[in-house]
Amino acid sequence: MSQDPTYVFVHGTHANAYYWSWFCQELALRGRRALAVDLPGHGVDAVLPDAYQRQDLAALPAEPSPLAKLTAEDYADHVEEVVRRARRNGPVVLVGHSQGGVTLSLVGNRVPDLIHRLVYISAFCCVDRPSMAAYLQEPPLLTGELARITQLSLESSPEGVARVNWRSADPAHEAAFRAANAHTWTPAQSRAMHQMLQPDEPGSITTADARGHAETWGRIPRTYVRLTQDRLLPPELQDQWIAEADRLTPDNPFDVHSIASPHFLARDPELVDVLDRLGG
Repeated sequence: MSQDPTYVFVHGTHANAYYWSWFCQELALRGRRALAVDLPGHGVDAVLPDAYQRQDLAALPAEPSPLAKLTAEDYADHVEEVVRRARRNGPVVLVGHSQGGVTLSLVGNRVPDLIHRLVYISAFCCVDRPSMAAYLQEPPLLTGELARITQLSLESSPEGVARVNWRSADPAHEAAFRAANAHTWTPAQSRAMHQMLQPDEPGSITTADARGHAETWGRIPRTYVRLTQDRLLPPELQDQWIAEADRLTPDNPFDVHSIASPHFLARDPELVDVLDRLGG
């Protein structure tokens, strides 16, 4: 079995494997194995409501979504299977961004001996509080940017899903997205990101108990990549997660790196450098 790692990337909310395509490409060009996972209901399995396609704004909030049945355990099942298959080739470095941190922690609880390292990139890392929702209720996460993004979802969500109309012609919607996620990007870059995102995300993910357990998850070496210009998950919250995790497992603290980036990473070679070094 090779000692060279396989990097397995997990995307965040409303995203898909395409978000990681450039990073996988750059790691591959450095001789690394890398793959990006589409979580259930994402990527080629994404649900695009008929009302979304037609931009029928009256029907959009009422059209049901099959993603309402998906849970965080479904996400963990899928990624665990990928980790098991990748582990046959050597060590696995499991990387997650944003909401992808929920899946990292759940899989870490399940199969700690199959994971060489966990890498959270401005990602939820629940420790003292059980869920994403538990961290969404108060500062430092309850920001104006988050409130505006949440409102975009509430305007068009049926029961059981968070639905965002990324194709809205309202310039205020695009401005809110860019301000929260990509304020250093050009408008053209921000619009291109919109085309990558899908409208529906299971609502249950935010309330799932995603705490890492000291006896399992806490044994895995872990890295946190802070995004210092992140307005959606601000650095103060990222630091809170790091501190909570380090208190839980003081003998296995986070290895911390910082990159000057908003919530969505552009084609940033600095992150590739960090990941490459972690591979030994």
